[in-house]
Amino acid sequence: MLILFDFKVILGGGRRHWLPKVAQDPEQPTDEGRRLDGRNLIDDWIRDKKKRNIKAEYVWNNSQLDKIDAKNVDYLLGLFAYSHMEFEVDRDKGQNGDPPLSEMAVKALSILQKNNKGFFLFVESGRIDHAHHYNNPYRALEETLVLESTLEAIMSKVDLSDTLIVVTADHSHVMTMGGLATPRGNDILGVDVKPSDVDGLPYSTLLYGNGPGHSAEHRLVPMVNATDAETHNRLHGAAVPRQWATHGGEDVPVYAAGPHGITQALFSGTFDQSYVPHAIAYVACLAEHAERCRRQDAEAVNRSNSDATFTAGKAGVLGVGPSSQGCSVDTNAVTRTAATGGAKSGAAIVLASSVLSDNGSSKQTNNTNPLLNLGYALIAAAAMLVVAVT
Repeated sequence: MLILFDFKVILGGGRRHWLPKVAQDPEQPTDEGRRLDGRNLIDDWIRDKKKRNIKAEYVWNNSQLDKIDAKNVDYLLGLFAYSHMEFEVDRDKGQNGDPPLSEMAVKALSILQKNNKGFFLFVESGRIDHAHHYNNPYRALEETLVLESTLEAIMSKVDLSDTLIVVTADHSHVMTMGGLATPRGNDILGVDVKPSDVDGLPYSTLLYGNGPGHSAEHRLVPMVNATDAETHNRLHGAAVPRQWATHGGEDVPVYAAGPHGITQALFSGTFDQSYVPHAIAYVACLAEHAERCRRQDAEAVNRSNSDATFTAGKAGVLGVGPSSQGCSVDTNAVTRTAATGGAKSGAAIVLASSVLSDNGSSKQTNNTNPLLNLGYALIAAAAMLVVAVT
């Protein structure tokens, strides 16, 4: 259960799954919770933090999140929607509305960065996936821009010389790009210049292999002077009728940025997606890599005591752990920005791992470590994988 893992930051939607069936939703009183066990997990979370005398806050709208001072909060729970978070184009931007993904990510980061043992942050822009399931590329592209702005916001708050950022996805979608006479500058959400040579109807540049866009009405030329709602809601053509478009089978990209040498060594070429967490664990000295890091940590201390110079942050940084007592990574921080599901729900993922060094200091004792900090930040978005480690 989510609240049992003691995550420091949880932000997103899905409030209905936290409330019992007999409870009314605070934002939508006509809706009730979905839990059949009678538990109110929000109350359970608040009660647990009070019992442990922990500085914690629960919020459910934009205004409340904005008032959170990271200096005075160590645990934060924010559930901003009864179900999924709204698409960005539909989001209520008022004080009682929902915060944008970038603000949730930055707020989470400001809390997690207080921990000198490091952090793990997961951010998911999962509605990219949902828009493609609807055959609605307008919203999918808008949500991709949301992911981009969130990534930029995070990158502005971390030092990329000692932070790893990884962006990736667990699957593709059945969207494709087609056109025989499409000129340069043609609207990506528009249609090909020439209609189909079979039925004479126009077809959109962006098409889907299957989904709800399978009908002649979705192949008509967009209306002149169409309203924003009509533009936003337009479905693009699909070859096979389905109520909900499926995923695709193509390889997905993995983008990584961080300390020079690390990203090139670990995130180049073609590899199975199951490799990605192992590469991150290698850098972070987690799981099976912890013992290796302890050994190399001891070697680094011995070199330091022998007046040798150890420069962390270069080639040797991969093999140095955060503590001579073993890995001291704080993985108690996860930010979820989708109401339900995770990487398995078809969302893109961004990982950011921070490995802070002593910038070459050789004045170390048996109780210190060349790495002062170690952290992760993971950001995910549907149909696109981005992983960053700094």
